[in-house]
Amino acid sequence: MKTKHLIALALLSSLFLFSCAGNQQMVADQQSKIDSLLSLNAGLHRQLEGQGNKADGLAKEKAEQDVELQEALAKLALIPEIKVEGNRTMITNDLLFSSGSYQLTDKGKKVLEKVWSVLEHNPSREIFIVGHTDDQAIAAEFLAKYHSNWDLSTWRALTVLHFIEGLPNAHPERLSIAGYGPYQPIAKNDTEEGRRQNRRVEIILGHDNSKLKD
Repeated sequence: MKTKHLIALALLSSLFLFSCAGNQQMVADQQSKIDSLLSLNAGLHRQLEGQGNKADGLAKEKAEQDVELQEALAKLALIPEIKVEGNRTMITNDLLFSSGSYQLTDKGKKVLEKVWSVLEHNPSREIFIVGHTDDQAIAAEFLAKYHSNWDLSTWRALTVLHFIEGLPNAHPERLSIAGYGPYQPIAKNDTEEGRRQNRRVEIILGHDNSKLKD
């Protein structure tokens, strides 16, 4: 009888010890998983912190660029011969060219030099030069030069580009042109004053490309 009790006690002790060993292994496994999750969480936290710092840096850089752009536009607005709207500097063709011509007048050159005295201090910013006309058909005596107002607006934008290209700190790789003819008017074409406003060259300040060169 005692032997049976001893055997039963031994079996219970073995089961208890096995159960304890199993629980210890389970606890160890769970702790290992917890440690892995904590390590992963710490890594994600560091990653998020890095992304946050990067985002803060980009936001600060953009704000600085915006301030720089606004300062340039404010200085341009002080030039009496031109009009500034948004990031566009608008110069009427009457100041830049003789009627039917794409050759710059002396007065036009002086105006562009004033504009450039501001823009040369933004050497990495894209500059778009855009020509516009009114909706009047090309006069017969100029049809040999220009097939349409598209031609005339493009030639005038190109002339302005070539003039700017010869000025200090032009960096030609950031210059580009377009000619829209009469298709983006800013005034009605039913009056001479409206047509005069529509005949214009716009110099548009674009993105700052300094970071693209890094």
